[in-house]
Amino acid sequence: MVKLNEVPGAFLYNGAVLLHPINLTVINHYLRLCIRLLTFVFAVFGVLPFVVLAIIMAKLLRLPGLNQWVVTTWSGLLCKIMGLDIHVVGTIPNAPVMVVANHVSWLDIPIIHSFILAGFVAKREIKFWPILGWLAMAGDTVFLNRGNSESRKTVLNQLKKRLKQNRSVAIFPEGTVTDGSYLRPFHRQLIHAAVQTQTPVVPVTIKFLNRLNQREQRVAFVADESFIHHVLRVLQLPQTRVEVHIGPALNQFDAGTRTLTTMARNAIEHQLNQDDYLSTGA
Repeated sequence: MVKLNEVPGAFLYNGAVLLHPINLTVINHYLRLCIRLLTFVFAVFGVLPFVVLAIIMAKLLRLPGLNQWVVTTWSGLLCKIMGLDIHVVGTIPNAPVMVVANHVSWLDIPIIHSFILAGFVAKREIKFWPILGWLAMAGDTVFLNRGNSESRKTVLNQLKKRLKQNRSVAIFPEGTVTDGSYLRPFHRQLIHAAVQTQTPVVPVTIKFLNRLNQREQRVAFVADESFIHHVLRVLQLPQTRVEVHIGPALNQFDAGTRTLTTMARNAIEHQLNQDDYLSTGA
């Protein structure tokens, strides 16, 4: 016979053994996951094909305004589905610019795309990812084969070409992701494209916060984690607040690539270390 103290959550009421009411937190957790997952699946299979088609058609018909609207609208929708509440501080100057940002997750890409259309530099492996890879190939993504010096030269030339065509680009100079609480050293090679084309460098800081205004490190993309596993993990989280701080454009090109890279990193690190987060009502 099972004893009363062996039954989790059991208690006596008028001699009868009863169980505590079902944990509403657990119910809300799984309900949130189910709703978001169904919405995510519908968006991927019901909406994304038309998004990719619209991007391709906008390029063929040379309609940059339509292309930007499609990309920013889809990116904002995807962020909402993933439970992200984005708040942007600052404005992006007129194109072209080179956006330089800290890197926490693949979600950084749709977050940035929600307010600016920019061609990203991404590792070659992303080309084969579901969803993100499809969008990357349809968009202006430049794929980098890490560890290959020739690939880096090719990417640098492509960035310069796009900037000369008045098309903005975006890079993550850390070269990999962190948990969002610190900043790795910056690789300066790709920033050299901005110096050579006299293109303003715009430092962008991305912070993920939970309901207590603490860093939400569960959004970070863990090393060797699969894309699908990360999506499912983020979908389970309560709404995550994303604070995006757009710093003043840097155009001290005469100082050289090394100095400009240091200035961009210092601007992002300064903002990353700030604890005066925006109020929840912002």
